Amino acid sequence: MRTAFVGKARRAVPWAILLWIGKTADVTAQSVAIAPQMIVVDSRTNAGSLILVNEGNIASEVSISTEYGYPDTDSSGGMFLRTFNTAPDTAPSAASWIQVFPQRFRLEPHARRTVRLLVTPPKTLLQREYWGRIVVADHGAAPSNIAVGDTQAIHVGLNLEVRSVLAFFYRNGSLSTGLRIDSARAAAQGDSLVVRAMLTRTGTAAFVGSLKASLRDSAGKTVSEGVLPLGVYYTLSPKVPVPLHGVHSGVYTLVLTAVSSRPDVQPQTLVHAEPVQTTLSVTIP
Repeated sequence: MRTAFVGKARRAVPWAILLWIGKTADVTAQSVAIAPQMIVVDSRTNAGSLILVNEGNIASEVSISTEYGYPDTDSSGGMFLRTFNTAPDTAPSAASWIQVFPQRFRLEPHARRTVRLLVTPPKTLLQREYWGRIVVADHGAAPSNIAVGDTQAIHVGLNLEVRSVLAFFYRNGSLSTGLRIDSARAAAQGDSLVVRAMLTRTGTAAFVGSLKASLRDSAGKTVSEGVLPLGVYYTLSPKVPVPLHGVHSGVYTLVLTAVSSRPDVQPQTLVHAEPVQTTLSVTIP
């Protein structure tokens, strides 16, 4: 998840980057790629790493910090990242265990840098998964100069900070995960069928995967579907839009399926679970 900040303007939006800038600013020059987007460390190694590559044409000042947080949903089903300045005492937080080397550095254009992560957990831990967030902030600015008497030499530079918030998992012992789907419902809104359900994680690890909503006709043919990648740490009640363009009025079967796989996450980094499915009948007006 990446979010951009200019000045004091701030708004965190999952799955997107928002740039609040004037039209005269050139921000295409600032682009730091990070891999992996999901960091998994276990009790056998207690170490991990990140690779940062500056794909832009200006240098970036990079700083890296940690915090505790997890995905949540608001009353309308919108996804957001709930974070804490100080993790609750009962939270399975690994944020304070993570040491970053280096924490601050300058990344020149087209250069790459490996960042090491060392995890020092308490000596006594329950067998379960612990969570944190790695926050990578990169700062860059377009040149700012004014040449007296030459209006063509006026350039506008804005201090731009782009924050990438990466999921961090510390795994201790043998883990399991699963998902329960309750209170599934759907309603037509505009040109979409908006599907919502209460998702509750089971087991000792977060459920990282996808929720698919498939609309099927009386012959069992899928006429439309929507897919939402997600991570369920506690509970979520997200909305999954299913496009209704070209779908005729009538009675359909909606199939909700949760699987522990995502196209943006390598399968070997996931704690796998059996697929979970529920169905309901919906009427498209």
